[in-house]
Amino acid sequence: MKKRNKYLQNPSNNTIKPLNKQTNVSGNLFAKTTQITKTSSLEQVTNFMVDALKRKRQLWRKELTDWQMARYARFAEEPKTYLLQELYEDIILDAHLTAVTENRTLNSTNKNYVFSMDGVKNDQLTELIKSKTWFENILQWAHQSIYYEYSLIWVKDFEKGNIKEVSLVPRGLVIPEKSVLLYDVHQNKGLDFTTLKDVLLFAKLSDGLGLFEKAAPYTILKRHSFGSWDEFEELYGIPIRIAKVASQSEQVKNEVSGWLQEMGSAAYGVFPMGTEVEIKENSKTDAFNVFLQKIQVVNSELSKLVKHETMTTDNGSSRSQSEVHQDTFNNVVASDHKKILAFLNDTLVPSMRLLGYKIPDNAKITIDQKRNPTEQIKVDGVLLNSGYILTQNYIEETYGVEVESIPTNSPPSNEGQGVAEGRGSSTKVSKEQRVLEKKP
Repeated sequence: MKKRNKYLQNPSNNTIKPLNKQTNVSGNLFAKTTQITKTSSLEQVTNFMVDALKRKRQLWRKELTDWQMARYARFAEEPKTYLLQELYEDIILDAHLTAVTENRTLNSTNKNYVFSMDGVKNDQLTELIKSKTWFENILQWAHQSIYYEYSLIWVKDFEKGNIKEVSLVPRGLVIPEKSVLLYDVHQNKGLDFTTLKDVLLFAKLSDGLGLFEKAAPYTILKRHSFGSWDEFEELYGIPIRIAKVASQSEQVKNEVSGWLQEMGSAAYGVFPMGTEVEIKENSKTDAFNVFLQKIQVVNSELSKLVKHETMTTDNGSSRSQSEVHQDTFNNVVASDHKKILAFLNDTLVPSMRLLGYKIPDNAKITIDQKRNPTEQIKVDGVLLNSGYILTQNYIEETYGVEVESIPTNSPPSNEGQGVAEGRGSSTKVSKEQRVLEKKP
């Protein structure tokens, strides 16, 4: 007998309507205007405050104990994800972590994604996703599942054959291993999002709980170092001022103490006769290195975690070493490209067909590979010297120049080095050769 998923409630009657209700994470607190007046009943006020507390995201600073508790809740018999997702939203405030994650994401999303049929680009189908905000959002949220563990994307507004708007379902409402979208983070009931494959797109491009699970301890410790450094600055960054008063009067002592406080950063002060002010400088000028070195080590570890290298983010010691690090990062990006293309073709394209897009079965999304003009011109020079004729469209698309016409009666050059180096026979140079010689 098949065990029924305790998270599901009437899975056979799932519709779009409950999804629309529950993904409005603002809840009843913001869905309608509530005015508390003298005539408001105690029950209305109580419901208002309870709703506010239930929907409120914890904004206080997260600590290692919060990370441990969130992981415990994630692996419980009835797992909860909202604690871990709140922790992720807190650690992404770290500037270095933001920089390295966005750098990796941009290297995958800033590509030219096109539709291809049998390996040939199809311009008509490409127009369906070209320069579309909803498609760019899907790319970004799908790639961010590498850090957050998963992303559930909702096709919020569409017509037949036209997606208008997409939205990211709050990750704290999703239980990925149960395929359940919870009605509320504090409940164990929801709907099976796999039954709505046309409007709910689930992306999970990495194993485990996401890279942020490993990054959390580093960012928390780094925040501790900044806080300790700030306290150290307050204690020892400013020289200590000691006032020696000859009078034993408590009134005089209190007045001198008040004057020292009022001095602030001023370079002068007015004190009664017989008062001696002594300045105590901090003798340890390199004590800040304790905090600085720890912060730098944490930043290095975060770079290794996200990008598998460090020198493309920080200053490198040599060009050869930086090239090795760049090759390492390129391998990471190439792997991300494969995962994103798999998600697009296995999840997004079938969803687009269900929503009315006329996409043939042999069509799939690929990345348009741009040629390097400097390298390509050498290859084209060899082709021209071998007697091949390059088309006008190829020259314009490859080198970004407009060609008026392609002569057909110009013989190819017989010299071995070709056009790329500007050498040829004494015959007249063809127009396509002149175009190739002109670098964009």
